[in-house]
Amino acid sequence: MVDEKLNKLLQPVLIPIAQNLIKLKVKANFVTYTGFFFGVLCAYFIINSMFITALLFLFLNRFCDGLDGAIARLEGETDIGAFYDIVFDFIFYFLFPISFIFLDISNSFHICFLLLSFVATQSSFLASAWIIEKNKIRVVQKQKKSFFYSGGITEGFETIVCFVLMLTFYEYISYISYIFGIMCWITFFMRIIFIKKLLEKFTKID
Repeated sequence: MVDEKLNKLLQPVLIPIAQNLIKLKVKANFVTYTGFFFGVLCAYFIINSMFITALLFLFLNRFCDGLDGAIARLEGETDIGAFYDIVFDFIFYFLFPISFIFLDISNSFHICFLLLSFVATQSSFLASAWIIEKNKIRVVQKQKKSFFYSGGITEGFETIVCFVLMLTFYEYISYISYIFGIMCWITFFMRIIFIKKLLEKFTKID
């Protein structure tokens, strides 16, 4: 819900760092790869019950996720860069929860519910983005507005808050997983309704 506002707040911090990295010939894709590596390390430390260290690498992963975008906007965004960014993000969003199953098999039920909820939000996110992109010209012309994707109550920031809570309050991980999973399903149905109404409106106009 707050991703767009948060990104605006972080830009003044990220842009100077991005400019210095560009001077050093560091590419956005390299930062994306580095961020994913940090994500793998985060999972490794979770499996080994080193939650404070895992928390550090979680933040490093997310920092790189913002930094690669800042570099790309300065140097020029590319389709392959966007592809790497979203694919590695989605893999990390699965890798993080799964690590708790490797830590303790008793986490299987609530983590699997959370992962199923992620499938719902991520698939609806991608499907909504495709529908909106496919109809972008029509949206702009008839609504005087451009839609990039449909939001919800569980976007990037909220997911990271969930991850932080899972590390900080591990003894309550089942409650955290079920509550956030339910919130993900609410987001899923919000997107279903949004796209349905959007397409119905265009159908009537046409």
